Amino acid sequence: MNISVEKVASSERKNLEKLLQLYLHDLSLYFPITFDSKICEYKYDLNKYFDKNYAYFIKSSDDILGFVLVDNNLEDNYEISEMFVLNNYKGKKVGEEAVKKIFDIYKGNWTIKVVPLSPIAESFWKKTVNNYTNGNFRLEHTGKYNRAELYFKNN
Repeated sequence: MNISVEKVASSERKNLEKLLQLYLHDLSLYFPITFDSKICEYKYDLNKYFDKNYAYFIKSSDDILGFVLVDNNLEDNYEISEMFVLNNYKGKKVGEEAVKKIFDIYKGNWTIKVVPLSPIAESFWKKTVNNYTNGNFRLEHTGKYNRAELYFKNN
């Protein structure tokens, strides 16, 4: 499967919002996220990804397979804020290929803060960052959830 990452255009924002709801629902398995039952949505402000940060769709041909949200913390310091792959594409290296493409676009210092309490997410990020950096990264566990955080430089 040929994977690409494409910036989300303002006109495509609704598609990103729909995918984000699926992602947040999945995330709620690991820790509480407020669900607004009046509008049947989780709250998440995407505005910053159409300003100084970056939103990308993960695609194969014209099909959207997921998304990656990248925070630009200035001076070549980047962070993957959120990353989501639809369930029927998981386990097919879609996420790994997509984030490697993102890493190649943005050179500098990277931080990955893994979903707390998710052994699947921690395993994915450790494997992906290890493969990308040839083992040249730092791993720390922090906070009340013992959250995994990975740090590396790719410039």
